[in-house]
Amino acid sequence: SAVVMPRPRLVETMLDADNASTRARAFERGATLQPEYDSFSWLKTALLATPRARGLRAFAWPWLCINGVSVLWTSLYELALPKRTSSLGSFGIVYQLVFSTMGFLLVFRLSRAAVRFWDCRTAFGNFNVGVRRLVDVALVHGKGRDARALDDVCAWACAFVVASKQFLRGVKTISAEEVMGILSDDDRKRVENARHPPLYCASMLRRAIHRAFGVDEKGGTTSDTIRLESRLRQLHEQCDFLITNEGALERLRGTKLPMIYVMHLRTFLMAYCVSMPFVFVNQWRWGTIVAVAVVSFALLGIEGAATECEIPFSADHANHLRMDQYAQACLLSVGAYLAWNERLEGANDFGHREGNVSCASLEDLVIDVDTNV
Repeated sequence: SAVVMPRPRLVETMLDADNASTRARAFERGATLQPEYDSFSWLKTALLATPRARGLRAFAWPWLCINGVSVLWTSLYELALPKRTSSLGSFGIVYQLVFSTMGFLLVFRLSRAAVRFWDCRTAFGNFNVGVRRLVDVALVHGKGRDARALDDVCAWACAFVVASKQFLRGVKTISAEEVMGILSDDDRKRVENARHPPLYCASMLRRAIHRAFGVDEKGGTTSDTIRLESRLRQLHEQCDFLITNEGALERLRGTKLPMIYVMHLRTFLMAYCVSMPFVFVNQWRWGTIVAVAVVSFALLGIEGAATECEIPFSADHANHLRMDQYAQACLLSVGAYLAWNERLEGANDFGHREGNVSCASLEDLVIDVDTNV
């Protein structure tokens, strides 16, 4: 009969050099579409910003239409109309009042989009917090428990983060390279085929926790049972924490600012910008074309920035959440915990500063802190 080889431990497959480099390359491809920028450089942010960085796709068409009207009317006024009194300059005061009102609407719109963006960033960052807590508690209290079940706890915690990233982006597939050494190909396909991949991973995570901590050992005392229940409750609280934050991200993705507000703002924004050449052409003459282009770009850019940041989950938008980097940081943290646990597993003076032969040098306890977490 064929000999069944035992499944390798997660610490071996996840920290394997080839698997780790494959995951790093996969996440790096996503990072190239959402590069970090230098907030201290005025040259790069004010003058050399690319169209993708400025989010031009969010307001390019209305800006082109407004400037088309501006060029057409200015040219007609300067070249074709017999009288240069054909202007709406007498409406200047009303125009200023409309601008003041619209300014308040734009400020509110942008501030709400910024709050939503940081709510999304906080919720996704909480994935890293929850996974770190869960994996740390499971490994620290898992000595003597089912090692394979503990591996599954760590693996499904990683899978939850990757599946949530893809689900929020509306992508059904799970890249085999991103979970290389963590999930088998069969498990990865099961996640892809699930109706709700993050919840599937969370369910599998709870089952792994139950296998590792949910069955008390025979002959255990009442104190042992209470201790085990306490650990189990800790782990399930972290599962609840992960699911709560994933649900918050789904809520933010599915709920925009009320339609009436956006419609009202955009109606008056377009009316203001389109009418600008008719009001000021007698004062600015040919300069109207440049003035309208600059002012409309500034005003539409504020609305475009709000639109760009309102639901920040796309993979190819420079201003959206850098979820590939966040997921990679989470997986690196899990790998660090597994490596530490492997070194400390046989130590008798677990947790003491002196006498811990597995932590003889400071380098053994250093984690590479990722600022993207």
